[in-house]
Amino acid sequence: MAAQFDLRGKVAIVTGAGSGIGRATAVALARNGAAVVVNYLSSEQGANEAVAEIQAMRRNAFAVRADVTRLGDVSQLVLTTLQYFGRIDILVNNAGSLIQRAPIEECSEALWDAVMAVNVKSAFLCSQAVIPQLKRQQGGRIINISSLAAETGGLGGALHYASAKGAVNSFTRGLARELAPYKITVNAVAPGIINTPFLTKFSQPETLQKVISETPLRRAGTPEEVAELVAYLASEEAGFITGEIMAIDGGR
Repeated sequence: MAAQFDLRGKVAIVTGAGSGIGRATAVALARNGAAVVVNYLSSEQGANEAVAEIQAMRRNAFAVRADVTRLGDVSQLVLTTLQYFGRIDILVNNAGSLIQRAPIEECSEALWDAVMAVNVKSAFLCSQAVIPQLKRQQGGRIINISSLAAETGGLGGALHYASAKGAVNSFTRGLARELAPYKITVNAVAPGIINTPFLTKFSQPETLQKVISETPLRRAGTPEEVAELVAYLASEEAGFITGEIMAIDGGR
């Protein structure tokens, strides 16, 4: 796929980029010209493969292991990026997980806290860490990965995840207003059913087929389709879009 947007000279951090939407996003941003920091926590092989794919395109990338629910790790991730590239233009807060399905009566405090941390706290910490640099550069892009679940409330033991993504949407809208005077846009992408390891891990085949059959376009999306929307939001062409939650869900 050819580049569609001019991101040359831009530096991006993509969290949770070792697999799925995060990995596809890292590759898409690089294809459009950006240098990319591929963050991961446990998917080291996937992160290294993403870096190799990007370098094969003669773009600049490296992988950084960091737990983005921890302030110290986030600070080091941003510092490493600045030491290596000297700037940050794009932050994609992709790290997230359902962790495990649980009806609300069976959802432990620890599970609730863990889901909130990986989906919401990570976006807060990473955004907070890059904002001073974006302000110094007088502009930038923050793109959060939300979910259709924020609108539906989640299916079958996913209320904790849906609640977290609902918080991501509120965070996106509020942060967009706060950062607008500094020419920093903040948007979210809300995928529906996307063919990723996340989908196969947390969905039963029969449930998945039912949901796909109820999707107007009658198929699941691809990580690459989501990644191209993120690349658009990172580009100059999307400079007048902020505070938006953009669905990419086949019409659901």
